[in-house]
Amino acid sequence: MGLKDELRKLVELQYFDTEIYSLKEKKNIEKPQELEDLKNAFEKRKQQFSSFQEKVKQSQLKRKELELDLSSKEGNVRKAQGDLYQLKTNKEYQVKLREIESLKADVSLLEEDVINVLDKIEEEENRVNEEKEKLAGAENDFREKERKIKEELKSLEIEIKGLEDKRKIITDTIDRNIFPVYERLIAIRSGVAIAAADTEHCGACHIKITAQQINEIKMYKDLVMCENCVRILYIKEDIL
Repeated sequence: MGLKDELRKLVELQYFDTEIYSLKEKKNIEKPQELEDLKNAFEKRKQQFSSFQEKVKQSQLKRKELELDLSSKEGNVRKAQGDLYQLKTNKEYQVKLREIESLKADVSLLEEDVINVLDKIEEEENRVNEEKEKLAGAENDFREKERKIKEELKSLEIEIKGLEDKRKIITDTIDRNIFPVYERLIAIRSGVAIAAADTEHCGACHIKITAQQINEIKMYKDLVMCENCVRILYIKEDIL
């Protein structure tokens, strides 16, 4: 079998290798990255939801602190009012009344603070409930997209396996002196080892090819390589 026939097989082989290369890019890089981006986006939503829950928790702690402080202040008011009956002079009585008024003013401010924090808790709890529904929707969306990507990965595996089986049928028939050259180039040239030279330019890197090189290609005695990208050159009309 002549070199022209071997090149014809290499062209056919490269068709499969180009497809395999593209599918493996999707399987090993694009789809895993897509899945990772989905996971990160969903984790971010979960963290946002946790931050809303934490705000409610902090507000509830603040409410407890205020209520304890209020209870203490109300106790001080009751104690001060009880002390009124034990005072002997009008001066002491007036001083205690002013103290009671001051304590009542503190109680009034605390009561206002408690009301404000209760309003804040209600708002925050409503926000948490809203975000909980949104998170549930986001999770459903994430799970559905995750399922589709995993199905796509399985389909890619099957498609790659099918192409690799067809590839092997061809590789088993290629000259053992030529095949290693092709294999080395396909590995280092992004899945393109052989290129057409029909327009007097390399079909891969587009550098101009000399008339002498064109003649050497058409003789089909030895492999002719592009001087720039070192890919195997062929004339399409001779091969296809």
